[in-house]
Amino acid sequence: MLPIMSPWTTTFDDFVASIEESAIIAAPFITQPGVQRLVKGLQSKPSVNLAVLTSLNAHSLTEKLCDSGALSWLCREVPNTTVKHIRYLHAKSYVADGHTAIVTSANLTGGGLSGNYELGVAITDTHVVSEIAEYLHQYANLGVPIPPGALVELNDLAQRAQGQQRADQAIPDNTKSEIEAILNDINEKLIRLRVDTISSSADTKESITSQFCLAVELALSQHGPMRTRDLNPVVQMLLSEYCDDKVDRVINGVSFGRKWKHHTRNAQQQLQRNGVVVLEDGFWRLC
Repeated sequence: MLPIMSPWTTTFDDFVASIEESAIIAAPFITQPGVQRLVKGLQSKPSVNLAVLTSLNAHSLTEKLCDSGALSWLCREVPNTTVKHIRYLHAKSYVADGHTAIVTSANLTGGGLSGNYELGVAITDTHVVSEIAEYLHQYANLGVPIPPGALVELNDLAQRAQGQQRADQAIPDNTKSEIEAILNDINEKLIRLRVDTISSSADTKESITSQFCLAVELALSQHGPMRTRDLNPVVQMLLSEYCDDKVDRVINGVSFGRKWKHHTRNAQQQLQRNGVVVLEDGFWRLC
């Protein structure tokens, strides 16, 4: 394990050069300078499978903290790229095949690579690298796939909001309302993408349960044995789009509590039937 301090552009270039078949990049902020450096290093490796995990929201997109235009360009330049949106993602981790992992404070931005004071470590112990990759894959399984076309649409909306902001520095009330409408469109687009992911399943109910099963497994793997009351808020954070406290499970006009908590109970029961988790002394734990 080796420490990495800023600027770490040379280390990043070496990391990209070491990628042979696949890589995972997790960073909430991704901008054009970082993407350009990544693409440059992968130009001679068009078949690389690249998984990008990031966090998208109206603020980050319109402020270009996460540049959907740069991500769209990345998908064109590196065809086997998948982008997943994970709300509340804060990890900054980079994994090359199964041989190297970089865990750092640095986002994939110009500042993250060379302008800010960052600190990280490069790990080459293959067992530890595998564990880091597995955690990132678990996060990815809960993420929302963002196809290239959706990245273009999100970028168009972000540019419209930026244009409105530049139109009048004073931002009169009518302009403010137009900007707010665009920001709402961005957030609604992200929610629709989440819903579409579930709706595309042949069995929507089964697909929803699968998502909650993944969330329960991830929560228990990270936090250890948990009571349901402690597990629920973690699941709510992981699947925030599904866990609306305003939505109850209603049967024949009678409310049976929060609908998302019902999904969590279904997931616990299914995992228990499958021998994945066990309930002991009021605590759920992985088998």
